[in-house]
Amino acid sequence: MNLITPVVSRPGLGYLQHGTGPECVMVLHDWLGDHTNYAALLPYLDDTAFTYVFADLRGYGRSLHLSGAYTVDEITADCLALADQLGWPRFHIVGHSMTGMATQRIAADAPSRIKSAIAVCPVSAAGNRLSDDARAFFASTTVDDDALRRLVRFVTGGLSARWAELKLRQNRERVAPACRLAYLDMLTGTNFVDDIRGLDTRYLVIVGDKDPGLDEAAMHATFLAWHPNARLLNIPNCGHYPMQECPPYFATIVEDFLRDAAA
Repeated sequence: MNLITPVVSRPGLGYLQHGTGPECVMVLHDWLGDHTNYAALLPYLDDTAFTYVFADLRGYGRSLHLSGAYTVDEITADCLALADQLGWPRFHIVGHSMTGMATQRIAADAPSRIKSAIAVCPVSAAGNRLSDDARAFFASTTVDDDALRRLVRFVTGGLSARWAELKLRQNRERVAPACRLAYLDMLTGTNFVDDIRGLDTRYLVIVGDKDPGLDEAAMHATFLAWHPNARLLNIPNCGHYPMQECPPYFATIVEDFLRDAAA
């Protein structure tokens, strides 16, 4: 049985729905890819216990046609509007990398609606401050194919050239050029730490031990320092994309946490 339901919500965010369970989970993607980052994960998800909605931000995937300000406040408003459209008064939120900070903004702005949050290899509410050279390199990946190949191999412990080609093709086909630098500005320049410090949302923070920079030390200085109900899990032999690098294990730890949070 195919439980993957492709849906496009206009004028709101496009999304892909998977499952029909009572626990509702909204899942967000990273800077480089759209909801298809999670394609390898779908066979391992419990589609009777959970309803997953994999949302595409403006300029990505099923929202490729949507322009905007490309800010964390806009992401928050769009996600809450999508939850309203879906009829979800309360839900769990999952963010990856760039959208780790979005889980914090959403939980701060609508704390009564968020049952729990999962932040995967996340950039926090403090933003990911980069040196001028590093910022220039990240910016170059928006147009330089070889730079993007180097980036995705670097953050995954040197996975294969074939892996890099897949990620490159996904980015170039499914991310609008107009939004790429704007979202980079958001993830490097945003800071709303004062708004989320002490927020008691139940958090699972996941990192991979081959993801440089967004490691355990970075999480202890950010998410675990600010959120009293946060805990950290470090996946061995995994980089920045656990949903693609180790999907069965990633599904297990995510759903174990969600079940516990829903109990």
